[in-house]
Amino acid sequence: MHAAALEEALHRHGLRLTRSRMAVLHVLGASVEHLKVAEVHRRAREIDGRVGLASVYRTMGLLAQMGLVKHVHLDHRHRHYASITEDHSHHLVCTSCGLAVEFNDCRLEKVERTIARRTDFEIEGHCMEFFGRCAKCRQKPRRSPRSRRRKS
Repeated sequence: MHAAALEEALHRHGLRLTRSRMAVLHVLGASVEHLKVAEVHRRAREIDGRVGLASVYRTMGLLAQMGLVKHVHLDHRHRHYASITEDHSHHLVCTSCGLAVEFNDCRLEKVERTIARRTDFEIEGHCMEFFGRCAKCRQKPRRSPRSRRRKS
C-alpha cells in the first residue's frame, strides 16, 4: 500500500499525521517485504532522526488495528508486519537465517468453506507458514549441539 493511501486512511479515522507516523508510513509505502519493527524504526530514522522506537510500535499497532498492516508470525522472537494485500498469506520461513518468502499459490478455498460450514464460523482469512532451510543455508554444514558448547 502506498504512503498516500495510508495517510488517507489515517485522515478518514480522524488520526493526526505526526512526524513519526509520516516517517513510518513512508517506510511501509516504499517496502514490499515483511519488516520487523526494528527495521521499520531504522528506516524511519533515516527519514527523521527523531523517530522513537515506542512511536514505531504504537504506529504499527494502530495500523494493524485499522487493518492496514497485518502481524505475520514468521519469527516468534520478533514481530513482523506486512501490508494487507489479500485476505490470506503464505510464507516459507528459513529456520536458520530467518529469510521469509511469500507465495500465493493457495488451494485451500474448498477446505476453508468446509471448515466454515462445519463450525458455523465466518472465516475472514488464513495464514499458512512452512518452516525449513533455504538453499543458501542448506549449503552450510549444520553445527552439532556439541560444537556450540563453550570449551572449559
